[in-house]
Amino acid sequence: MAVTLLEAQVFAKPYFQPKNLLIAEIEGKLAGMAHLVPSGLMLPDDLHAEVANLPIVLAANIPQAAEVEDALVHAAEAIVRETSATSILLGGTTEPGPFYFGLAKGSCNRGTLVSDTRMIELAARHGFGQARSWGVYSRALRGFRPPVDRNQITARRSLNVMREDDPPYTSYRDACIYMHQHRTRYALVQKQDSRELAHLTVVQMEAFSHLRGVRMSGIVDLETLSGCTQVQAQFFLAETLRQMTEEGTAVVETQVASENAILTQVVDTLGFEAIDELRLMSKPIV
Repeated sequence: MAVTLLEAQVFAKPYFQPKNLLIAEIEGKLAGMAHLVPSGLMLPDDLHAEVANLPIVLAANIPQAAEVEDALVHAAEAIVRETSATSILLGGTTEPGPFYFGLAKGSCNRGTLVSDTRMIELAARHGFGQARSWGVYSRALRGFRPPVDRNQITARRSLNVMREDDPPYTSYRDACIYMHQHRTRYALVQKQDSRELAHLTVVQMEAFSHLRGVRMSGIVDLETLSGCTQVQAQFFLAETLRQMTEEGTAVVETQVASENAILTQVVDTLGFEAIDELRLMSKPIV
């Protein structure tokens, strides 16, 4: 994680509070850090005041790394006990996106990656249990073609997919989150009356693009398709991927709630590969 990216995605956010960045030192040398988010960001105090977030815990590559991580978690929990929060989440944030977008956990920093054994072990040591989980899916778009069958042809006759580059922000909070990323909004509308049925927001993940040498983007709100039928959702996502291919995106990533069987089937049908799993780890504060 480059210093400039950390500055843009964390320290420069208007709602970042320096007092909640916990630093561990050993003999005057930096040994680790943890970032505590006491409550929901830019949201009413009574909405998420009961939940605190510990989205990231890092230790230097030293023999005492586990001890440093434990000390940081203990320090964070002590601070949370002085607030109104009744639980703490490890590895992500209550509302996806406020920090580390495109830097940690791919397209949304929702929880702890199962592949990150260090964080999974840290959660187990401190009594965190799994609250929710999401599958992390990736799709290479080279050569992508939307599937063609009777249902998809019928959908194409009645539906359009409209694209809007860099749409207006819906809130000050969203502007803070995505100000450094290019966004594209895709809308599924009925041809007959132009009524919008669903939308998708695609955000370029510049950090991952530089790392892998190809243009990568993340679909950050796939759950908005939950109000569509399976045929509509498949048509909409397939047409979105086709348009993304034409504008040069090479790889797209998204996340699907584990309990959402319909969206899981849709991404499987369209050739997405399950590359990891995110687990939001929760612990009551007593």
